[in-house]
Amino acid sequence: MAISTVSDRVMFTPEALAALTVPGVAERWNAIQERLQPVLAAYAARLSAEASRRFPRIWNLYEIGYRSQRSINRGHGVRDPIDDYYLVIDRPPRGAGVYLAVSGAERLILVAIQVARRRKDDLARVWEESRALWLPLVERIHEVRFANRERASDPAALWIDRYLANRAASSLLAGFAYRWDDPQVFQPAFIERVIEDALALLPLNEALMERAEAREPTGAAWLREQRVAYLTAEEPPIEVIIERIRARGLTVSEQIIRAYHVALRTRPLVILPGISGAGKTRLTRLYADALVGDHLAPGQENERYLLVAVQPDWHSARDLLGYYNAITGKYHPTPFLRFLQRAATDPTARYFVCLDEMNLARPEYYLAPILSAMETDDRLIDLGAPATTVETVAGEVLTNPFRLPSNVSIIGTVNVDESAHALSDKLLDRANVIEMTDVDLEGFRTAYPGAINDAIWKVIVQVHGIVARAGQPFGYRVLSEMLRYIEQSQGILTPEQALDFQIKQKVLPKLRGDDAPRLRRALTELLELLLGAPQSIWKRAAQVATEAVAAAPFPESAEKVRRMLERLDVDGFTDFYG
Repeated sequence: MAISTVSDRVMFTPEALAALTVPGVAERWNAIQERLQPVLAAYAARLSAEASRRFPRIWNLYEIGYRSQRSINRGHGVRDPIDDYYLVIDRPPRGAGVYLAVSGAERLILVAIQVARRRKDDLARVWEESRALWLPLVERIHEVRFANRERASDPAALWIDRYLANRAASSLLAGFAYRWDDPQVFQPAFIERVIEDALALLPLNEALMERAEAREPTGAAWLREQRVAYLTAEEPPIEVIIERIRARGLTVSEQIIRAYHVALRTRPLVILPGISGAGKTRLTRLYADALVGDHLAPGQENERYLLVAVQPDWHSARDLLGYYNAITGKYHPTPFLRFLQRAATDPTARYFVCLDEMNLARPEYYLAPILSAMETDDRLIDLGAPATTVETVAGEVLTNPFRLPSNVSIIGTVNVDESAHALSDKLLDRANVIEMTDVDLEGFRTAYPGAINDAIWKVIVQVHGIVARAGQPFGYRVLSEMLRYIEQSQGILTPEQALDFQIKQKVLPKLRGDDAPRLRRALTELLELLLGAPQSIWKRAAQVATEAVAAAPFPESAEKVRRMLERLDVDGFTDFYG
């Protein structure tokens, strides 16, 4: 049935309502989408046009959404067909909204405002301050639902007074209900009736949102206000992004930034493996900041970027998304899930999540529902709650399943060492992998803000070349810390002494392994450099004289390397601690 036909004639036909009685999960959902969804879409179009005319100041703040859950999760793998379908009209900071719902279980059509527990105090203040204004609406409403475990002190009191006085009552549903067998439902004028019902409830919802905004200036409403400041006509070109990243002092090749830029536009998942301190995590943050540009004030947190530190004990999606507490009936969300909610309210902007050291745990375990959602058209994530909506511990309302916003990119940084897990093919197939192992020493020196001693820098470059050939290069973080150590040692140590300590403290602990040509060559070359004498003079590590070590340019690290090399000769294995 065409939308225009539905909107011009009868809104709810018997065939449309009967979609909620079709047996079977998939069969009922398909029937709803074929027969009932066009009816609600026509209603939404007519409602939007009328609301724009009557409430031009506020209507552009509102969004219209539809139920997306295709089944009811009964637990233990049991799923039943949904028994109601609805659209909701709401806006940030949320917690209240106007619904048009069609219930197959009750054979009802409802137009109602739903108020979550966290908006109960807001409703109380609105009612207390403007009782006369809202009394006509309150007296008109004839369908009211809330948990009523306490005996009302005055059964004749208005429903709103009984709800507010009832401490056990959490969420509220109040509005207008029409039975399927009501003759007016099948009249063309019925659509005008339910539009008027929704528009009568909308000002009350707006009053609640305005009060919530006044109390929560840093919540989702604040995001909406920032949207104008953040967004430009289009994202900056790649040349501008590179310039902004470089201006923040990150030494990463232009080729890496361009590859990262294209990868984010191609797939929502990017993996950055590489050595520690190569700038992987910093790249994710500075790229997100570069898209915002001048609209991000110095020191201001980028609300479109989230850093998540992955923990080694993560083993399921609940570690990333949160969990449903069956005892309290509440959902415990994580900052990651709240970030996804924020992104969902701002669909025209791009949001970025960095999973720092993502392979400390097994990503295919805790990312499983995210990876699955990325591969489906509906992008739904089952939160494990037994109902279509679930209240969080903070009083918010989550839809279940939750839709993964398409404007969110997830970037995982990966350190390749023995403390981390290997990445599975399942993960690699769904991601672009950009390796960050090269260290641009000259680029780093050019960008470094302080003065660098030429002789000291020459030795650092030589040491880096030796350990890099052994597969243990050090990154920009180590370079920065070594130079800062040397700067802080002025008046306490000579530059050579400070560098000697830094080679021993920052570089040598990472050299370890069995007697292999690459490790032996690296230790030999290091000992030659640190002693200031070729191997042809000292022959074997055990034969290096104590006097030669004491007279070496870098005696502390020379003695440590001598011991490591001597242990390699004797045991066939060596490390810093032996």
